[in-house]
Amino acid sequence: MISVITQVFLDLFSAKRENPVFLALGDSIISDCYPGPGYGVAALVQRGLEPVTRHGVTRTGYTLPDLEEQLPRLPGSAHCRAGLLSIGGNDLLALDSSPTASWYESFGKRYQDLRKQLERLYPSAPWLVCNLYDPTDGIGQLPGRAERGLPPRPALVECLARLNQVIAEVAGADLVDIHTLCLGHGWSRRLPLWFQMDIEPNREGAVQIADLILSRLRTRS
Repeated sequence: MISVITQVFLDLFSAKRENPVFLALGDSIISDCYPGPGYGVAALVQRGLEPVTRHGVTRTGYTLPDLEEQLPRLPGSAHCRAGLLSIGGNDLLALDSSPTASWYESFGKRYQDLRKQLERLYPSAPWLVCNLYDPTDGIGQLPGRAERGLPPRPALVECLARLNQVIAEVAGADLVDIHTLCLGHGWSRRLPLWFQMDIEPNREGAVQIADLILSRLRTRS
């Protein structure tokens, strides 16, 4: 029979051997779906934190409800190196018209509730909450729409700016401003292009976003 002291020692030794956790939840801004396996933002951040055990799912098309649905399946951890969140773009694109004030309010409340629940599951995690980039560089037009003869959507740029304000309120000091980072690297071609398939990050875009996230982590450690 193992003594209590021996069991405590074994538990401590086992805990030290376990890798800390990296939590990533979000959409194609951080997933591998378009840069390719191992080249998405979350994968690159994970590589910069290794050795870690990954929790959470990132996938193209994800909206806030998809992140909420993951909560019951997340095991939680007292040893989390970082928690990365990216959501909101698909919630906005799924709408048939510009959002009402109540839509922004509801999104912000639900996102804040999600954060609180995640903070209880991962109490030691430094959090990184991405806002939304604008691949149109402020003009509201994308190559795919232009090829189909469709006009720009400047109203969508205004909606994006308002949603980014909501995300900033939810994130507070944990905000990662990828909007500013990527501005000019969209389809205006003012700077080297960081996008593909209209709104998805290419490999260089993913590298640049991941580098920003890792630098934020280094300054907070």
